[in-house]
Amino acid sequence: MSGDPFQVRFHSKLGVVIYDPLAQMGIAKEQMRLFKITSMSMTTFRRDIVSKDLGAGEPDVVEESAQAVDAYRTARAAKLKPYCTGCRRHFGSVDFSICMDCTAVRCTCGLCACVARKKKAA
Repeated sequence: MSGDPFQVRFHSKLGVVIYDPLAQMGIAKEQMRLFKITSMSMTTFRRDIVSKDLGAGEPDVVEESAQAVDAYRTARAAKLKPYCTGCRRHFGSVDFSICMDCTAVRCTCGLCACVARKKKAA
């Protein structure tokens, strides 16, 4: 997992999380946006509260999350447009999730590549 532009970390209450510098754009410096592996979603937290419990974590715990980290990596690399094609919100300004079916970013409006293909076909 080295060489990635993001860091895979462990939080005592949140579990395995991803800290992505790209996801920090557009939020106040007192805030921190983390991708939670358990829910496959990005969430914004208060930096002073969440950062004190971030650590490297046990390698076996992080390794168990490898498939989810790969899904995040794929979605991050495949994000051709920086905004949702449905609601036009910028992905850097919303707490999005990752669709495990198509490994694409799912906006808070519910649109992902699966839904977009179904709408286009109809």
